[in-house]
Amino acid sequence: MKRDIITGIFGLLLAFNTYGIQGGVLTGNIGLTDMDSIAYIEDQVPVELGFNTADYLPSDFDPYSVPNNFLDISYIEEESVPVIGFDTSLYLPKTFDPYKDYFDLDSIEYIEEEEEIEFDFDIEQYLPQGFDPAVAF
Repeated sequence: MKRDIITGIFGLLLAFNTYGIQGGVLTGNIGLTDMDSIAYIEDQVPVELGFNTADYLPSDFDPYSVPNNFLDISYIEEESVPVIGFDTSLYLPKTFDPYKDYFDLDSIEYIEEEEEIEFDFDIEQYLPQGFDPAVAF
């Protein structure tokens, strides 16, 4: 961000000087400086994590290297076992299998009861003439 600010300020000063706006006096054209030749000083603030990262990384670890084959990367998945605090087998059938489908949820037919809504006024007074709620627009 500091580099962007410095570059912007340098660009404005260069534009003012080039177009003769400096002090209202026209100046001659000056040669443009190659932007790559300018050395920028960037503050590198070290990040303190509170522990030594070398203890947790391989000795030949390079964060900027690209692996040869992404399929060679091994991932460690920890299986967490929930602690419930009681024996669940006392409350389940002996042949219970949590991975078995005992019934198909899609085969259940749900019946929705239709409610009749009653108003304490005549709604036909507020609807257009010939209004039919069953007809789609």
